[in-house]
Amino acid sequence: MIKIVIPRDLPDEIIVWKARAEEITAEIIEAVTLEDKKRLITRYKNHWRNEDLVNWLSSLSDDKCWYTEAKFGGDNQEIEHFRPKGQVKDKDGNVHDDHDGYNWLAFDLDNYRLCKGRPNRRKSTFFPIIDERNRAISEEYDWRDETPLFLDPIEDEDPLFITFDENGIPAPEDELEDQDQRRVEFTIDKYFLDDTVLNRRRALTWSTCRELYYSYQHKMHEAKNAPNDRVRLRTEAKKDLETLKSLLMSDKEFSKVARCSIEKIGDRFARNLVSSI
Repeated sequence: MIKIVIPRDLPDEIIVWKARAEEITAEIIEAVTLEDKKRLITRYKNHWRNEDLVNWLSSLSDDKCWYTEAKFGGDNQEIEHFRPKGQVKDKDGNVHDDHDGYNWLAFDLDNYRLCKGRPNRRKSTFFPIIDERNRAISEEYDWRDETPLFLDPIEDEDPLFITFDENGIPAPEDELEDQDQRRVEFTIDKYFLDDTVLNRRRALTWSTCRELYYSYQHKMHEAKNAPNDRVRLRTEAKKDLETLKSLLMSDKEFSKVARCSIEKIGDRFARNLVSSI
């Protein structure tokens, strides 16, 4: 997971989409019964499947799932309602008795996250929060007062709480407060972030980055002691470094893993390299 930046200035097609979404939301709010609200959501569901919307959201993450950082390929991008539009489940999977879902946010752009199908289905309608007293139960309440148990990729701090090891396995960063550690663990579980295939692919990214880093260091060291071969060795070393830097860029698949693999080497050059990207 890396930070997803939502631009303030929206493209024209998204401005048009948002205007229609606001009209639909007004209809939902005006509907008297819960069943009427649900019928309206079903009637207009293709609006959040709009191709312009999906393509724009995908462009914000360089065509990567906002949670797994895996590239979209033959699988479809899915709009996830971060706050569920229907029922709400607590952390144990029990349906919230006093909450019928965030139906007024069903067409709210701020409530959309883009992900692959498996994490979306696994997350389902889970949405526990830290303090139930802050739960928004209607459009009259501010959902921004909630602290979700899920990490949110559009928040500045949340993506910083998760790290990876050499096996590609996600885990909480060191020295987190208990509450944030629980948030990381819950997010890993409910979005399938520790999927075996994902772990294997992330481990390959980790090892590739480490190999490039050590190859660069070795060739630069050898160049100092081989005056007749210095140009070749330095040229090859720089190629390794450029390849490594490209893997650290946010547009690359599993870039967070790549950054972790180099940061955890621990030397000053490694830290400076990551911070320079």
